[in-house]
Amino acid sequence: MNAPGKKRIMLGELMLRAGVITEQQLKTALAEQKKWGGKLGSLLVDLNFLDEDMLVKALSKQLGLPRVDFSGLIVSREALAKLDAEFAERLQVLPISYNVRKNQLVVAMADPGNLEILDELGLKTGSKVQAAIAGEKALAGAIREYYLSDAIPAPGAAKADGYDDKLKRIELLQRKQVQILKVVVELLLEKGYFTRDEYRLRVDE
Repeated sequence: MNAPGKKRIMLGELMLRAGVITEQQLKTALAEQKKWGGKLGSLLVDLNFLDEDMLVKALSKQLGLPRVDFSGLIVSREALAKLDAEFAERLQVLPISYNVRKNQLVVAMADPGNLEILDELGLKTGSKVQAAIAGEKALAGAIREYYLSDAIPAPGAAKADGYDDKLKRIELLQRKQVQILKVVVELLLEKGYFTRDEYRLRVDE
């Protein structure tokens, strides 16, 4: 974590300094965030301004947390045994290493700042939980691979079976649906069917 008293650099500023996004791209993402809410990093990825790996590297630096690179990663059986598949899938977390002597469990998460999940993990496992940051899509794929490998093809076989292509088509369709929804909501807002605050309240319910 960042040292006490040390000011954390905002994610957008960090991205600008690194030269991975432009000022205009940041303004666009911030405008989207103001309209719809959500996390700035995820919006930047959804808008195709940067890829997930760049985002994870930036967040790792911003938060002072280790990042997880699933390529070549060997997850210990002891760590996996600490959580069942349903729990890991529901919370989108993956235990990657376990130190028996220290009773310390390292868990890959896309949102390591979620204290509720960290507390739930501690209660569930009875271990000291240390978060490491991972990209949402990479993490979801790793959870499927390690917990559901019997039902879902491993990454190498997935390509041969066309699994990756199907997944990409589904993600593209979902992204288009989100864009259509945004346009419809904007039209309804303009026509005065409800205010932006009323819309946010309905979404948060």
